[in-house]
This record gives sequence, structure tokens and C-alpha cells, in this order.
Amino acid sequence: MTARDLLLGIDGGQTTTKALVAHRNGTILGAGVGPACDHFHGPDGYERNRAAIQGAITSALGSASIRGNGVASIALGLTSAPRGGTQNPLVRRIVAEVCEPDVFWVDADFVTNLLGASTGQPGIAVVAGGGSVAYGRDATGNEAICGGLGYLLDTGSAWNIGLAGLRAATQAGDLRGPETAIVDVVRNHFGVSNLRDLVPVIYDAAFTRDRIAALAPAIVALAQSGDEPARCIATGAGRDLGLLAVGAARQLFPDGAAVDVYPTGGVFRAGEILLEPFREALVQRPGLAMRPPRFPPVVGAVIQARRGLGDPVVDAWLDRIAATLPAQFR
Repeated sequence: MTARDLLLGIDGGQTTTKALVAHRNGTILGAGVGPACDHFHGPDGYERNRAAIQGAITSALGSASIRGNGVASIALGLTSAPRGGTQNPLVRRIVAEVCEPDVFWVDADFVTNLLGASTGQPGIAVVAGGGSVAYGRDATGNEAICGGLGYLLDTGSAWNIGLAGLRAATQAGDLRGPETAIVDVVRNHFGVSNLRDLVPVIYDAAFTRDRIAALAPAIVALAQSGDEPARCIATGAGRDLGLLAVGAARQLFPDGAAVDVYPTGGVFRAGEILLEPFREALVQRPGLAMRPPRFPPVVGAVIQARRGLGDPVVDAWLDRIAATLPAQFR
């Protein structure tokens, strides 16, 4: 291995931060995980992002017994780095404490979601986790964004599913809505016996929105078991996520153009209960076709790191990435 022949890709999300270090030839040499990234403007935002990014980098380099001075190019897709934001110099400063690559690139995580899913080809990635957004790119590099307006306005996200579950539970508790097992899920989740006791909990100054998003898996499980209000929430989320892709396609591609759409993010782990209405929504824009992502976003970051050096992303290189990608990152 010669000096400075390493690629480093970082995927910084609201749950964990993942890192891969790869040889320039496509062989994955190490993988690491750090804490979640978060908005820089939040409490202790800089230090939280510093711990997340550096933790993932040092973990990946350490797993391969590699030092940071061999990194030629780094690419970071971060939920905490809005496009063109003032955060980018802060991210560069954080990275420089552990390695100083020749090429540095940082952008929003939805960009690396599409890069990993499509291996750099045109298409649309719909990202559904704590928030939701659709990001598209055509063959000439034009881009479109649909949604991604923050948790209060996003649709189909885990937070949105959790909030809808809270509403369904309180409406059932007041006998103004249909019965649903979501009531018991909410009581157990927040440790209350009376739903009216939720008020001091969720309006407390220390309450964080991730506690609402954390309801989503249980609501989806109820939907899959036949609970009707839960099913309506889950299918509505799937439809809303499909409409994000429709909106991005309308902004970017000609009518009827064949466009691949990639569902990515933790919400889509729900499976067909969301994917069926997602596909049905895509019909509103002829030419859209759902495809499974080839790689996760962290590989999208590695792809961008390679492109930053001017190296082509060819099939043989992608096949080597696939063959050496750790199982937990697939």
C-alpha cells in the first residue's frame, strides 16, 4: 500500500454515524460507528458532531490498523450539514483533527443516499427516517429536492408516524375516535396510565422529538397485525413518501421519462405495509419505477470520495466494494 491511497466515506445520521475506509482500488479495509450527528445549532451541537464524526473515523481507521495520514479523499454525507451552510467549515475543522486529506467534500446526507442507491446514476432517492426528503439528479447534474423541510413539516417520517399515533391514541381515549391498541403502546412508551398525563411529559422543556419518532416501529407492527387506525397511519405514510418522489420527478424530469426511485432510510424497514402505497403513489407520474438501493449511504460517500480524485466509478470497482463490504453495513 502506497502513501495516501485511502478513501474515507462518512454517513452521519440521527441514529448513528457510520464510516468506511477503502483502498483506492475498492477494497473495504475497515468500518466504524460513532454517535448520532445532530444540528450544529442545537445544544452542544459542535461537540456532539465532533464526537460523532471523529468517533466514526477513528473507529474505522482503528479497525484496519491504519493511520489517518494515508487518507487521500474524504466525503461526508451529514444530516447536520445543510447544503451550502455555515456548518461546512466546522466539519472541515473537525476532520482536520484526525486526518488531512487532499480532497474534502461534505454535503447533505440525501446526496450520498442517492449515490449509494444508484451508484452515481440518475434517479431519485426518497429518504425516510426521523425526517423525510426526496432528492433527484438527472444525467446532466441538475438536481431537485422535495420535502426535507424539518420535522414539523415533513410527511411520512418516523416523527410524523409517531405523532399520528399519539393523536389516534388520545382520540380513542376520549371516545372520539376508533378503538386502537396504539393506546397501550403510548401508555407503555411514556410510562403513564392515563393519556391525559401525557401533557406534562410531552410539553416539558427537556422533552425531545426522538421520543415521538421512537413510537413508529410499534405502530407499524400494529398495522401489520391488522389494527385499523395503525394501518391507516402506515399506509398514509407510504403514500406521502411516494408523493415526495412524484414532486421531485415533476421538478426535474420530462413527462413520461423513465426514472428509477430508491426508497432508503429506516422507515422503509416496515416493508410492504409502506411499500405498497408507496408504489401506488408513483403511478401518478408515469415512468417512475421503484428499485432496491444497491448500496447504503455510507458507500455513497465512498463513491463520492473516489470521484473527488477524478477516478471513474466502474463496475469492477463497485463489485470489489460489494465483495468486501462488512455484513453489518449491507
